Amino acid sequence: MADPEKIYPATPHKRNETREKGQVAKSNELATTLALIAVLAFFFVAGYNTYYYLINIMYGAFSAISGQLNAGKTILIFLSLMGVAFKIIAPVLIVAVLVGILGNIFQIGLIFSAQPLMPQLSRINPISGFQRILSMRGLFEAVKSIFKIVLIGYIVYVTIMSNLVDVYALVDADKSNIAALFVSTVGRIGFQVFLRAALALLFLSIFDLLYQRWQHEQDIRMTREEIREEMKRTEGDPEIRRRIRRVQRDLSQARMMKAIPEADAVITNPVHLAVAIKYDYDVMESPYVVAKGERKIARQIREIAEEHGVPIVENPPLAQALYKNVEVGEAVPMEFYQAIAEVLAYVHELTNRYRGLSVA
Repeated sequence: MADPEKIYPATPHKRNETREKGQVAKSNELATTLALIAVLAFFFVAGYNTYYYLINIMYGAFSAISGQLNAGKTILIFLSLMGVAFKIIAPVLIVAVLVGILGNIFQIGLIFSAQPLMPQLSRINPISGFQRILSMRGLFEAVKSIFKIVLIGYIVYVTIMSNLVDVYALVDADKSNIAALFVSTVGRIGFQVFLRAALALLFLSIFDLLYQRWQHEQDIRMTREEIREEMKRTEGDPEIRRRIRRVQRDLSQARMMKAIPEADAVITNPVHLAVAIKYDYDVMESPYVVAKGERKIARQIREIAEEHGVPIVENPPLAQALYKNVEVGEAVPMEFYQAIAEVLAYVHELTNRYRGLSVA
């Protein structure tokens, strides 16, 4: 039963953790079905050789069963038959294993994790075992297994009934040709059974894969508390992060205040906003903002400017535009050059007027 508090999709960090533990969404049915199809394809391609080897096995078996050979020859025939059977079984096993591995890689990629092999007490706990059996996943697996048995049984029944005439023909077959006929008939019927079963299981496996992925998403969902704990582990305590941001903001503000005495002018709103600009004709291509702020910070900027004799110019439209569009340390955009030039010209005129009064 899914935890009702797990209402949030898994984070990328949680997905990586579960993947490293080997907990992934995959369908064992799909890998097995692909391996079965590959084996059938192998038999289809190598059908003549397989037919030849099976006939040899049948003839050897009939010779041994007839009792016309002594014990020594019977053992030799048996060993020979084992060698022939190995020639059939070895390629089949290799194909099945390779395709089974590729089927898993196709679903989940390459994962190297020893965690699934580690012993877990929950696996031998009878209570946990009953809970798994009675869970939604356990119920689905039980229904799926029953359905597979019924489906394969139906396919076997239909295939045999449709070839019943050929099966009866084996009874009246000539003994000299019984091995070849038996291998041919049983091989053909068996191939039909496995092919039909493989195609049916392939569709079933696709639905199983979709279900496994959906179930995996439900299993790794997270509660609000789990997300908070993960954020603490990966990004640090929120309170500490707030303190760090506050310290960074204070340091940035302190550097900004130290630059105000070097400014050429402070443009105000006049009360709510204040923007300090500087322009050195010799080394700068354009003026830039050295400080800006609103309300309390704007008041501090004005106070520092007054204390160090930096001209304060009241221009609400320009102050608002600079505050919204230009960050501290950035150059003033070209569209504000005309307004900035007027402010600097006004400041220059005031400075010259002040110097003239001082000389007089």
